[in-house]
Amino acid sequence: MSLRVLIADDEPAARHGMLRALQATGCELLEAADGDAALQSIRDHIPELVFLDLTMPTRDGLSVLREFAGEPSSHRANCEIIVVTANDQVSIAVECMRLGAADYLTKPYEVEQLRAIVRRASERLTLKNRVAALQDQLNQQQAFGALVGISRPMRELFSQMTRAAKAPLPLLIRGETGTGKELIARELHRLSDRSAGPFVAVNTAAIAESLTESELFGHVKGAFTGADADRSGCFRQADGGTLFLDEIGDMPLAAQTKILRAIQERVIQPVGSSKTVAVDVRIISATHQDLEAAIPEGRFRQDLYFRVRGIELRIPPLRARREDILLLANYFLERTHAVASAPAFAADAINALLAHTWPGNVRELEQAILAAAAMRQTSEIRSADLPLPHHKTNAEPPQFDQLRGLPLTEAKGILIEQFERSAIEAALADNAGNVSAAARQLGLHRQSLQQKMAQWEINR
Repeated sequence: MSLRVLIADDEPAARHGMLRALQATGCELLEAADGDAALQSIRDHIPELVFLDLTMPTRDGLSVLREFAGEPSSHRANCEIIVVTANDQVSIAVECMRLGAADYLTKPYEVEQLRAIVRRASERLTLKNRVAALQDQLNQQQAFGALVGISRPMRELFSQMTRAAKAPLPLLIRGETGTGKELIARELHRLSDRSAGPFVAVNTAAIAESLTESELFGHVKGAFTGADADRSGCFRQADGGTLFLDEIGDMPLAAQTKILRAIQERVIQPVGSSKTVAVDVRIISATHQDLEAAIPEGRFRQDLYFRVRGIELRIPPLRARREDILLLANYFLERTHAVASAPAFAADAINALLAHTWPGNVRELEQAILAAAAMRQTSEIRSADLPLPHHKTNAEPPQFDQLRGLPLTEAKGILIEQFERSAIEAALADNAGNVSAAARQLGLHRQSLQQKMAQWEINR
């Protein structure tokens, strides 16, 4: 982005040299011949970058820095001051930094040094503005409570949730591990006509097979050894509200059989009791498993599948909604810090956050931000603070080796085919094999995608 740059130096030749060096950068250039004029220009024009000579009449550079430190935060937030002087004493540099200078430039300097400083300042300001804009959007995001997202996939999901929450049908939430399936379920309950009733969540994969009936349907006192009192069970606890069956794709088959009757007939029979109890619950299930593949393999009952799959919602993985990464990162940071003390993300940290593929999705991102905030050594979070793998990016892709010696046209065709195949497979994986959704993500017509899948024998 184009910056407003102030050059404050009492020597006309020095100012002229800087002006000439920076004209090609497209910046808006301002001048000041003494300290008072520099301070006034900072107040009037609020430049993003200031080259401040230390030795000037009326008010020297150190005095300007001291005065600037007392300015309103709105003046200082996006303004970086670069001290310029012929004095290379370390003590002077330390004092300047203590007073808020961003960098220290010793005369004589190279033209490219000046331009590099401007480029870096522009990049930092662009990233700051981007984060600020995302934070504004986050502050305005109230429609779905704790759910955060401005990307198109999330906006589509929010729209689907609004409609699905009111429908008197069971819901099946599908998404990778760490995408926030229980959070989605809680918001669906909050938006539903049952919001005044209880929300009960149970991890069906974690229930011991011997205790399935007791956990789900309850038991009466004395039903078995250790049953010292009546237990209501998850279905009765959720009566009048919502029962969330998490990881239903990992539920043991015996438990699937027992829960199917309760969903079908809306009655349960506590362990040790001869009486049945009517229950009124809305079932929301969630899984990261491919249920369609599990049915022919005998790992999931087909009749249960059709009972829980009334309305299906798919949560996009974090890599498919990269616009939300910085928004979520700031959200997690703000949630654990007072606004005044929350650290900021340095430019290299922002780049690292955007470059990572986040296989653990939102859960991985949250833990990474919390760890970085706890372990940082400066006022900013830098890329080194983030617990992310650091990959070398300068290595030549291995697939190039097999293309050496081929005619350019043939090699190009092979690379394009490899890229398209990879993109299609990734889109299908992102959308759990849903061809229509994958086509939308790729910007293709469904028929075109199907033709390419058939051409390259890609299995959904």
